[in-house]
Amino acid sequence: MIPFDFEYYKPDTYQEALSLYQSLHSQGKTVLYYGGGTEVISFSSLYQLHPQALIDIKGIPECAVLEFQNDRLIIGAAKTLAQLQEANFFPLLSQCGGRVADHTIRNKITLGGNICSQLPFREGILALLVSDCEVVIAGADGVRREPLNQIYTQSLQLKGGDLLLQFIVEKKYTGLPFYSMKKTANGDVAYPQNKIGYPLLSSAFVKKDGLIRAAFSGLCPFPFRLASVDNALNDKTGPTQERLEKVVKLLPADILHDLEGSAAYRTALLGNTLSKAFEGLEGAESLC
Repeated sequence: MIPFDFEYYKPDTYQEALSLYQSLHSQGKTVLYYGGGTEVISFSSLYQLHPQALIDIKGIPECAVLEFQNDRLIIGAAKTLAQLQEANFFPLLSQCGGRVADHTIRNKITLGGNICSQLPFREGILALLVSDCEVVIAGADGVRREPLNQIYTQSLQLKGGDLLLQFIVEKKYTGLPFYSMKKTANGDVAYPQNKIGYPLLSSAFVKKDGLIRAAFSGLCPFPFRLASVDNALNDKTGPTQERLEKVVKLLPADILHDLEGSAAYRTALLGNTLSKAFEGLEGAESLC
């Protein structure tokens, strides 16, 4: 429960949502878009968030779509992780999102909410980072479509009042060979129905045109995919250990060291994960 009063709106269109946001914001009110609401409720109950107005986006048609259109998978930002897992149009995304929390919570957490979360893990984004995903954003200047990898730097770089509508993934990426693993303090989470917990290391790998792409969460304070790391992973001039050492030097921030696990342990997990990914993707070809 949110332990304070707030205004609640549920617009039918994204135009109405944008207009509401601008009107409320101009009145000096703190306004948040509301999808599944798990984070808003959790942080508000701890008084770490104090929104004065919430705009529920679940009734906006563009945010609720989940279908293939002209060889592209269109995913509305308000689709829940459980819905994505059950539809399984994009198996790698199903696995990454299917390891977040438990099934009851995944019935509420939306993909857009997970990716725009204040939490550092945001595991739903991993499959999208390695798949040349595009995002559709509605803002004061209209609707725009941008490559995710260009507007994501530690977090999604949205302008004030921007509304995340959709994610677009070309169908060919949904059938690429992939490897994914989540490691927690409770052990490996190889399948979505197994153990849950915050990741010491969560990973997503795909193989496209003979080259591996990788994205990681839990290793650093934010999820990431870097071209330089991909290049190091695909450099076969040396043994796996040398590739690991190159990857560690290229990380965008220091490896996390906390109560969940030490930096040294996370580094060891990374080496183990890379070895399994190389083994699993060795010789794999696209299924498309």
